[in-house]
Amino acid sequence: MSRVERRLRRRRRRRGVLVMGLLLALAGAVVFQALQWSAAREKKAPPPGQPVTITVASGQSSVEIGRALRDAGVVDSVNRFRDVAAARGLDSSLKPGTYKLTTGMDIDAVLELLAKGPSTGVPITIPEGWTVAQIAAKLAATDQFTKAEVEQALKSKDLIVNYRPKGVTSLEGLLFPDTYGIEPDDTAESVLQDMLSQLEIVLTRYQLSTAPRKLDPYQVLIVASMVEREAKVPADRPKIAAVIYNRLAAGKNLEVDATVQYAVDHARLTARDLRSPSPYNTYTHPGLPPTPIASPGEAAIQAALQPADGDWIYYVLASKQGEHAFTRSYQEFLQLKAEAKAKGLL
Repeated sequence: MSRVERRLRRRRRRRGVLVMGLLLALAGAVVFQALQWSAAREKKAPPPGQPVTITVASGQSSVEIGRALRDAGVVDSVNRFRDVAAARGLDSSLKPGTYKLTTGMDIDAVLELLAKGPSTGVPITIPEGWTVAQIAAKLAATDQFTKAEVEQALKSKDLIVNYRPKGVTSLEGLLFPDTYGIEPDDTAESVLQDMLSQLEIVLTRYQLSTAPRKLDPYQVLIVASMVEREAKVPADRPKIAAVIYNRLAAGKNLEVDATVQYAVDHARLTARDLRSPSPYNTYTHPGLPPTPIASPGEAAIQAALQPADGDWIYYVLASKQGEHAFTRSYQEFLQLKAEAKAKGLL
């Protein structure tokens, strides 16, 4: 073999080693990336409803904010967060500050909060069990909104109303009772949206798919609203929810006084009221009323999702403190009712 041939062979050998090295490096990079992707897939998302504090710095882009939200488990996709923010024209309107959020939130609900900014306004408290009419009256009583503005806001098609079925126009039961801060630049519509978004935050804490009798979230709110208006003490909430579900299962009318009170708009019911043709009269109409009858608080929502384990069909007010007695027996129910009347409770 000549010197030239030996030189060419060494050159080809070095070139082969170099190519092999490059191929091994490329394969290693592919394997490393695959392992990273696999690890990312295996990383479990945190359970929904866990409290999370997120700080948005001044000048952060929607992508950077979305990445922080995804890493904390608040949203599941940076790209989807960015796309929704851009579609709604909010990608450059997200305000810096510290926010208390929860894991597994709806992206629209997160954007509403971030676009509004951390609340520092004048507080307004909406008690549990209030109706839309009561909430509207309180908003209209502030110096910032007129009655006409509030009424118009209640009908706004720009409100993001999750869980409300198609065809339903009322916001009854969807305005979450809490304390809100009214900013100087707030509108009646923006305050109502805060209440709607807060309900979204609260409901993400629960597995709505496991609701009793396979109720959808709106139906759960209907049950919760009855529980809210009927229960006087915390311990009775899950028991009253159980009675509602037991009566539904047995095919019995619910016969919930609070629904009739909602229909006739007064508390002291008469025999004539109990014959009201209103669809909210659960003495004469089977099943659930068409909408919630008030805004339930979280404890009532939890009771509707996690009722007590009992076979009761009836309950009667049993003490001046608001406690109820529960029974399955109709004869015992009549006896408890007579005792309540003797005590002046009914």
